[in-house]
Amino acid sequence: MTDSRRAPSATLAAVAAVLLALVVVLGLLALVVGWVAVLVLDDGVSRWVWGLLGALLLWRLVPRPARVDRRALPTSRDEQPALHELVDAVSAEVGVAAPARVLVDTGAATRVHPTGYLGGAALVVALPEWTALDPGERVAALAHELRCSRVRRGPAGILVRVAGDVLSGARTILTPVKAVTADRKAVEQATSTMGYFGPGDEMAGNLMRRQASAAVGGAGMQVVAVPFRALHAVLDRAWRPTLHHAASEADRRAAALAGPAAVRGWLLAGVGVPRGATAAHNAAHTPGVDVFLAIEAAQRPTPAELRARLDAAPAAAVDLEHPPTRERVAALESGDVPVSDGWVERSTVTAAAVELFRMRAALGERYREELVHGRS
Repeated sequence: MTDSRRAPSATLAAVAAVLLALVVVLGLLALVVGWVAVLVLDDGVSRWVWGLLGALLLWRLVPRPARVDRRALPTSRDEQPALHELVDAVSAEVGVAAPARVLVDTGAATRVHPTGYLGGAALVVALPEWTALDPGERVAALAHELRCSRVRRGPAGILVRVAGDVLSGARTILTPVKAVTADRKAVEQATSTMGYFGPGDEMAGNLMRRQASAAVGGAGMQVVAVPFRALHAVLDRAWRPTLHHAASEADRRAAALAGPAAVRGWLLAGVGVPRGATAAHNAAHTPGVDVFLAIEAAQRPTPAELRARLDAAPAAAVDLEHPPTRERVAALESGDVPVSDGWVERSTVTAAAVELFRMRAALGERYREELVHGRS
């Protein structure tokens, strides 16, 4: 039997994550204040030097929120009114603010991406997953993703994301950049006979010295980056229990809205080989076959096969932000699901599906290319 209340250890980990994030953000602000003080107190040419170096450093350290993939197609309330109505209805039922944008893409799973640091979000509907699910499972997927994003869009989640972006910027600065050089074998062949004339030995020596210098410099940068990598790892580990609790709570809210069977079906659709993925790959290599129609016609795995997949990989999870899928399914099967009178008009789900299926024409060929050549 699951408990929606957070364990004391998870609460302590969340507090630690928020405090650590606050220290990182305050450290960045202290760096900015120190830089400004140097510019004010210094004079002469050194002021310009420190100003230029500080501006370049701070420009890279300024946190930048992750952006939605540019290949995702945006939707509008004028052209896809039922889809937006469905998203608004599900958001209201699970108690979160509706995302500012709704997009459609060919990714593997529907996701809500927090945008900016003011609580905004964008919903990216994965058309292949949507095609493979039945109406109840589609509502379950939307309900879970919308509810699960609440913690990342809240004040604590925003602070942790800001700190994580700052640490990512610091790690990027301290990551050695590989120089683009000519093919080593070609260089060796070009200089192998020059030793007879004198310059070959000198060129080989210069090459070895450059390589040694780059190796020493890269090792030094890696050593300096160790504290930032460690801080980032500690921050992620401390915040992970909060994300896991949010995911479990989102499963419960989705089950209260769409029913435990719908949530369980959606979860099992992604275990092992995602539902319809094999049919989609086969269709992509067959000229004239519609990839999305192949997903629709794909046969569902039997319950025994799905159970075998769960047992074969008990620790497998969607990602690090979610508990293992086996634990999530077990929680649903325990019967500890809140009773809710929330509901979504079935006609709205059907109308939203029609609007999304109309977008297959714009995404079908691209999805085929991604299946054949990979998603770049």
